[in-house]
Amino acid sequence: MYRRLATVVVCAGFMSGLMSGMTALAESAVTAYPKVKVTVPADQVKSGKAEQREGTLNLDADSKNVLFVVKEAVQRTVPYGQISGLQFFMANHLLRIIYRDGSGRQNYVDFELPQSSQADLLKQLQAETGIAVRLT
Repeated sequence: MYRRLATVVVCAGFMSGLMSGMTALAESAVTAYPKVKVTVPADQVKSGKAEQREGTLNLDADSKNVLFVVKEAVQRTVPYGQISGLQFFMANHLLRIIYRDGSGRQNYVDFELPQSSQADLLKQLQAETGIAVRLT
């Protein structure tokens, strides 16, 4: 009788430890900033005119990537290691991430940030990448 009770207690302890471990694995160090707009150049759009798409800008500390997500699909990924500069244009709330693409050419992507999350996003991005944000 006591042996069965001990087995049940051990199994319950094991299961609760396993479940808490799964919860810890499910949690990640992604910081999400919704209502961010990315400028898509004219040569990448069917209409031939530059346009803006609204989505969520994610800073993923685990994979060390900046991700722009629209409707649960990643539209743009910039690894922290490829970022060479960060500029913030205060007059139009525009964040420019300057990076080297896969072929080594310098490129950039512009994000229009909502005023409510600008300060936090810029501090977080600067802290995670180790690159100072140049204010213009």
